[in-house]
Amino acid sequence: MSQTERIRRTPSVRPAKPKLEAGVVHAARLSERLLLAVAWFDAPKSKQRSVAVTPLDAGSGAAPAVLVLPAPEGADSMAGTPSHLLTVVRIADVDVAAGSVPGLRIALDDTALELSGDAVAETLVDMRTLVRESLAGLDASARERIVPWLARAAELHADDDGAYSLSRALQAAHESLRERRRPSIVAAEDPRGLQVDKLLGIDGRTYWIGGWARNADARITGLTAISPEGSRGEFLDRTLRLPRPDVEHFYATGASGSGDDRSGFVGLVEIDAPSRLGSGWTVEMSDSVGETVETEAPAAARDPLGVRSAILTDFALVPRPDDPARGALFEPALSRIQEQLAVAVEVEDVREHGRVPADPDVTIVVPLYGRIDFLEHQLTQFARDPEIAAADLIYVLDSPEQRDALAQLAPQMHALTGVPFRVVTLARNAGFAGANNAAAALARGRKLLLLNSDVLPDRPGWLGTMAAFFDATPGIGALAPKLLYEDDSLQHAGMYFLKAPGAVVWENMHYFKGLNRTTPAANVARPVPAVTGACLMIDRERYEQLGGLRGQFVQGDYEDSDLCLRLRELGLDSWYLPDAELYHLEAQSYPNELRRLTSAYNTWLHSHLWSDRIAAMMAETEAVPA
Repeated sequence: MSQTERIRRTPSVRPAKPKLEAGVVHAARLSERLLLAVAWFDAPKSKQRSVAVTPLDAGSGAAPAVLVLPAPEGADSMAGTPSHLLTVVRIADVDVAAGSVPGLRIALDDTALELSGDAVAETLVDMRTLVRESLAGLDASARERIVPWLARAAELHADDDGAYSLSRALQAAHESLRERRRPSIVAAEDPRGLQVDKLLGIDGRTYWIGGWARNADARITGLTAISPEGSRGEFLDRTLRLPRPDVEHFYATGASGSGDDRSGFVGLVEIDAPSRLGSGWTVEMSDSVGETVETEAPAAARDPLGVRSAILTDFALVPRPDDPARGALFEPALSRIQEQLAVAVEVEDVREHGRVPADPDVTIVVPLYGRIDFLEHQLTQFARDPEIAAADLIYVLDSPEQRDALAQLAPQMHALTGVPFRVVTLARNAGFAGANNAAAALARGRKLLLLNSDVLPDRPGWLGTMAAFFDATPGIGALAPKLLYEDDSLQHAGMYFLKAPGAVVWENMHYFKGLNRTTPAANVARPVPAVTGACLMIDRERYEQLGGLRGQFVQGDYEDSDLCLRLRELGLDSWYLPDAELYHLEAQSYPNELRRLTSAYNTWLHSHLWSDRIAAMMAETEAVPA
């Protein structure tokens, strides 16, 4: 008699016995390496203290996850004795093609029953059948426990193999077991309304969400996002409420009245277990009178650069720089995206053009983003300066869609100018910090010079001037030269920090900006609060010690002053050197609208990180020296 037949022929009334009676009702594969088994067990009431499941096959991985539920309503079981058991088992070292599964040992305290792999295999069904025949009959509270437990248990035992299959299996269970709520109907006469306009994946567990929620009859007490796999994330207390004139205009014409004029929201959602599926999300809204409505959410967008741009656009809607939502919502969301981009930085290709020095004093790192024609202008100027040929010059392409164009241009420019250099191509856009850090990891020089592609020297010898000053100055952390606009006015003569009257954030300011290059006070070498990253020299080992430019900032703004402030914490000064002069075209490589969005966020983040230290520093520093 098979295991399944034995279960089916079990009498409806089983007398109490001192031994454990158990059996697997159904088993289904969650993925190639994960098995879900549903079992019943029955034992004397005195032995209801602990339940454990152990795979009998050696090497089956971590201990299985176990969930014990009360018997379904109407089931014949001993009073108070649990009789439904779910277990997720990791399968290892088995012949998957042959359908092998591990045997199971089900233990209640010191009493146990062992079921062979063949007995378990006889119960294998597809996931939908298992849910329909073994779980759908449970009461609502039991079903609500199963879905999130299953998502967490599966994740604990899962790996990258079969991840998509696992998510689809979890979605099938969720769709079959979940409690449907009343759909949100957007109608002018209905006081309750809920709509999700966007769902943006930051990582598998964290999402940015936006839409509107309105209830003219009762207070909203909960907003919950539910993934296709069944993981839940409450986010009402992690939202920023915003005006939605379009929504209020729509409702103003109906019987439900004007309601809340801040019905819009953006927020941060964190779910218990990662979701790998785009579509199938729902969002629930609960209120103070116990009503809950739900609506479908759009498919989750996951492109990190697109997600980042959308969050930056929402950041611009925050009316006050000191609004707590900036630190509670936007900073963690954008920082996680930046961290992922930093981790994902990958060097796709390194090509050497000419004989690059093996043991140079300085490595020059030049990111290229969008405007690869700057390489032509810069190399044409470098050709006049023999010091550049002695340096380790690295161009790092941060817009890899231009790899073919640069692959054609680079050898031509080496043949034309004779300047040796390397081209590092990144697999994907990494941003200013990521590009510099990736190239710096390949540096050969004792000193690093971070250089923008739109910086052009006024005359030869600037690199040697900077290197000599750097080596001769004790306690130096970073060094930057005089930078000029095309009309010979000053663009950079060192930086300081300014908080405008009535403002709450500190901004980076440039000494003597716009004055003539011959201004006497701008022609004195001196320590300054910070220097620009457009042309910045630093000891390579020190740069590595600090972890390079910090990737929290977006696109290329404030990383330089942040680096200078971190050097200052080590007791090292930032110096301005007017004897080296270069021209800086400034911010030519990405659109003004993107710069506006990133600058607003970076200004706030920089001040958020350093406000107290900056205030103390500027209390001792001349804002504009004579």
